[in-house]
Amino acid sequence: MNGRRSAPGGDAGFTAIELMTVALIIAILLLVAVASYLPASARAAAAACDHNRSVLERAAVVVAASSSSGATMTIDSLASSVRDFESTSRCPSDGTPYLFNPTTGSITCPNHP
Repeated sequence: MNGRRSAPGGDAGFTAIELMTVALIIAILLLVAVASYLPASARAAAAACDHNRSVLERAAVVVAASSSSGATMTIDSLASSVRDFESTSRCPSDGTPYLFNPTTGSITCPNHP
């Protein structure tokens, strides 16, 4: 024989210890993958937020330069200068709208100050 015991039906199978060992190894690999994914996604959301704010601040400069009226600029007045305004005007982390300071043209995010 080959040193392996066969099951009562004649078919060789895996023991419970072997199956539990494989399940444990898979669980550890998943834990490592999730632990490395969460910080990476938070960094990506912060980078996307920074990019969105940069786009909106450049649009504020364009709108202020092309506007001859003394009307107060709002974040909604930037919609004509930004391609995808609905998604760009909100933080990608949770959809919180950006805060706009019309006197300085600066955009701030409550989540990523």
